[in-house]
Amino acid sequence: MLVEEAVKRKRGREQVREKLVGLGEGLSESLHEKQLEFFLSDHHKKLARCSRRAGKTHLAAVGLITAAVEMDNLLVPYITLSIKNARRIVWNTLRELERGWGFGMEFLENQLTVRFPNGSQIIMGGCQDEQEIEKFRGPRYKLCVIDECQSIKSRLLENLVEDILEPACLDLDGSIWMFGTPSAAAAGYFYDMDQLDRSPWQKHFWTLLQNPHLPGALEWLSRKKEETGWDEGDATFRREYEGEWVRDENSLVYAFNKKRNCADELPEVEWNYALGVDLGFIDSTAFVVICWSEEVAETYVVETQKYTGFTSDDIAKKIQYLDAQYQFTRIVADTGGLGKMVVEEMSKRYSLDILPAQKRQKHDHIELLNSDLKKGKLLISDVPENADLIDELELLEWDMTEMIKGRYIEKADCENHAADALLYVWRESLAFLHQPQTLAPMIGTREWFRAEEQRMEAAALRQVMDENENQWWEQNGMEPVYEELN
Repeated sequence: MLVEEAVKRKRGREQVREKLVGLGEGLSESLHEKQLEFFLSDHHKKLARCSRRAGKTHLAAVGLITAAVEMDNLLVPYITLSIKNARRIVWNTLRELERGWGFGMEFLENQLTVRFPNGSQIIMGGCQDEQEIEKFRGPRYKLCVIDECQSIKSRLLENLVEDILEPACLDLDGSIWMFGTPSAAAAGYFYDMDQLDRSPWQKHFWTLLQNPHLPGALEWLSRKKEETGWDEGDATFRREYEGEWVRDENSLVYAFNKKRNCADELPEVEWNYALGVDLGFIDSTAFVVICWSEEVAETYVVETQKYTGFTSDDIAKKIQYLDAQYQFTRIVADTGGLGKMVVEEMSKRYSLDILPAQKRQKHDHIELLNSDLKKGKLLISDVPENADLIDELELLEWDMTEMIKGRYIEKADCENHAADALLYVWRESLAFLHQPQTLAPMIGTREWFRAEEQRMEAAALRQVMDENENQWWEQNGMEPVYEELN
């Protein structure tokens, strides 16, 4: 009896497996030529740089499903910038494929997981900090898909791929796929892997014009260019719809440049320190320490720290710890929303003197900070502690849809917590009080002779003016007349 039941269940599992594998093999027929070329390649590390609407999401969904049905009880991760983005991008596409093909997928909304009859699961996750990427460490993977790679912080993406996913793919000889659209920064791990001649990644490229499911793409692009005033050389058009890497500082929030704005070490002078805090709980709480001195013209960023899930007590203790180390002259925190209540509570309980951050006219203050960045007057110590801030300054872009309307709003899918903390505290820097020393020219040089001529001319002119000028107390006046009194 038990043996018959076991045999029956085994046959049932085999039938389910055969059905899933058969459906998976047919699923590749939904791919167009460029997608199929990517899908059939046996290279273990592949990336696709595409324009908008090129079909990356459909290809990713096909890859995820195919990997999940090839073997039983597998975990197949889909990783993108945030959990919210994962739901927005690929969740509905998986539902559409289930309706059309009938794999028997079970969609667990709360866990953002798709479960298959063979026990395999597609799991979705974000990539905003170290804690999130550590969740993918441990299991063995047949396929890992990373989307929106252009917006993921360079250090995190590199750690995710090389330290976590690659070793996890070793057991099953698995593959890693990276997808992305060029960003205005034209920098980061995804950019390097796509542009380096000796990159270990196999590179693929196509645009929406090569997507046969968008037959009206060319006419739509013509209308879009006319509406927005774009020409063929416009940076946004070339990035978003031609899939080209074009650095566009007008689309970037901060005019940060690693070569110009990173410093190896701080000068040995007497420093004044200040702390900027951007409050968050689900979002990160960021702490940025800066310093300045009247002896130098530059403001330096010393260190950056970011944490998620921090309570008001955690924040206050971190401020106390940093204050004991640096002895801040000023502490500035974001008091918008519930921030005001949190700051007041911390001030009462821990005797902290925290100034409210000035948040009005944010775009104007960003432009002032950019002026210091362009002049090299704001420098960031090039240490691992500042990697989060550097990533944000490099990748943070304006929302182009809002820019067309004349509004400057940062893209919602880019982190800005450390950048905001820097903006708050940078306004407190007094580096502008520095007075540069003027060195006298060396004796005998052309500049020395010119200075001597000017000095001698000025001295002669003063002498002539002194000789010709009669002081009022030296002038001879009329003798006073006295009238005799009778």
